[in-house]
Amino acid sequence: MGRVLELQTRELGSSKVVDIKGEIDGVGLDRFKAGLAEAGDAEGQSVILNFTDVMFISSSGLGALVAFYKQLRAQNRKLIVYGLRDVIRQVFEIVRLNKVMILVDTEEEALKLLEAEE
Repeated sequence: MGRVLELQTRELGSSKVVDIKGEIDGVGLDRFKAGLAEAGDAEGQSVILNFTDVMFISSSGLGALVAFYKQLRAQNRKLIVYGLRDVIRQVFEIVRLNKVMILVDTEEEALKLLEAEE
């Protein structure tokens, strides 16, 4: 049994950050979707997802992430993902999410990208 999924949302400058811990699997999928929805509620804000403590993401989790990305893109909002473990980064690359989503290593890099665009 994997770690129970935990999500915490916080404000960082003009962005929402979602700190995600555990495994994004069938058990945690509803919680993951709810956390994304909560972050997406803030109009106009960019969303930064902290994947530093994510051990696993299922195909359903990837689907939820893609749907969230499309929702933000339709609203001209940015989604940045940081802290991907190598194995999860490889999954993102296999399904080519690295071609559409902004992936960086640290929160500082995410903030610099957003500041450069303001």
